[in-house]
Amino acid sequence: MENFSPEMDLVYRVGAAAAVLFVIAWIGNLISFSNRFVNALVTAVLFGIVNAGALYAINAITIPESLQEAMNNRWLQTVLLGAGLVFVVDLVANILSFSNRFVSALVTVIVFVALYALALYMTGGVPTVEIPT
Repeated sequence: MENFSPEMDLVYRVGAAAAVLFVIAWIGNLISFSNRFVNALVTAVLFGIVNAGALYAINAITIPESLQEAMNNRWLQTVLLGAGLVFVVDLVANILSFSNRFVSALVTVIVFVALYALALYMTGGVPTVEIPT
């Protein structure tokens, strides 16, 4: 982990979350497509569960031990921020493109990527501690 970069960590996290979110949003649309609110809620809950497990595993594997303690508090904040954001974004995407499940999931992901990356960056969701080499 000599070349650990907080910026690349942000890119990897947002990219992985977007890929997972697309699948989850599509599944959420298949499960509860008749109600926009329930659809957004199902998608947000599923995303929160999957994102929590993924972030916990990723942090355990990729974050240097010197940063593990700092990341223990931030991963939960990141998951809650992401799930809340997914709920709002999916609700808006369902209103904008509710006639097609695939397009609704795609709109959810596009809006999510921009907002999630900005939110993580602005809230300090990415560690900025220099790692000694």
